[in-house]
Amino acid sequence: MRRLFHLTVTTLLPAGALLLHGIIFISYARRWDKVAALTVFPFWAWALLGMLMAGSAWLFTRRRLALGVAALWLVTMLVYSDETVPLLRPSSRMPQPGRAAPAPGGKPVLRIATLNCKAGHFNPKSPYEVIPWSPDIVLLQESASGNVLQDVAKQLYGGDPTGHYAGGWECGLITRGRITKMVTGNFQHSLLATVHFGKDAQGVDQIVEVACVHLQGAETDLRLYSRETLSKHAVNRLRRRAELQEVLTIQTLISGRRPAVVGGDFNAPQGDAIFRLLSAAGFRDAFAEAGAGWPDTFPNYAPMLRIDQQWSNARLIPVRGRTVRSQHSDHRMVICDYVME
Repeated sequence: MRRLFHLTVTTLLPAGALLLHGIIFISYARRWDKVAALTVFPFWAWALLGMLMAGSAWLFTRRRLALGVAALWLVTMLVYSDETVPLLRPSSRMPQPGRAAPAPGGKPVLRIATLNCKAGHFNPKSPYEVIPWSPDIVLLQESASGNVLQDVAKQLYGGDPTGHYAGGWECGLITRGRITKMVTGNFQHSLLATVHFGKDAQGVDQIVEVACVHLQGAETDLRLYSRETLSKHAVNRLRRRAELQEVLTIQTLISGRRPAVVGGDFNAPQGDAIFRLLSAAGFRDAFAEAGAGWPDTFPNYAPMLRIDQQWSNARLIPVRGRTVRSQHSDHRMVICDYVME
């Protein structure tokens, strides 16, 4: 028994941690569909497991190999985790409640809020959580009824809310601008809209193309030892990718060169392969570029996954971003400020 214990702590634990590092690093770097089940976890979760294995071996043996493997996991976690850079940014990069402050240089800012309302039909209080942040555009998933959206729009912007809200039940849109066009097509849980914010000082129309998405629900089977589980996760990603591709195809046709944002509940973890579609279409991850603080949004009480995101094209430049703990949902709200180019 002693020999087995000695073999385990001196060789098997550090070797296993090193092998795990290679498998996980390659899986996250490549994001193959066949290993989608491995990458549903945040990278730091695997890193903690690897450090636990190697660290335990080092505590018992004090061997350099175990310490080196633990250090390798630590460095990789800090460099590769989605959370590292936003946590290092100053709090001044966080949007504050109320109307959005001008960007550096005095440029006006467009504020966009994203929130999954957690079955808004049964949870009508959730959409009202956006009001203190005075957003110019609100993207809601699992939205409340049209009557609730109408009331939120009226409280946010005053006057007649007609033309300032759309959708309901699945996806909802509330905006300070006027909705001039809306496309739902065959989308099961998403909507696209054209929003007009009037003219700027030079008399140029300020128009933003908006896509509010709620993609295929995530696969929750975590039996990683099962081939069936691996297959389920791969198929789940393929379906989600197809939904996003359809949205982007229509969005590209109607947006032209206008400022555009695609946001909502993607039901995919940060860095997932489906986001390559957005990068290839010229969109960038707003929070990764400008957000500050803890970026993850689900579950609300202890977020570990950043499934709620905003992506903007080159005409909509993110300057600030944060997540906000919600009171009535199981998701956190995402607030991002942009400058229109």
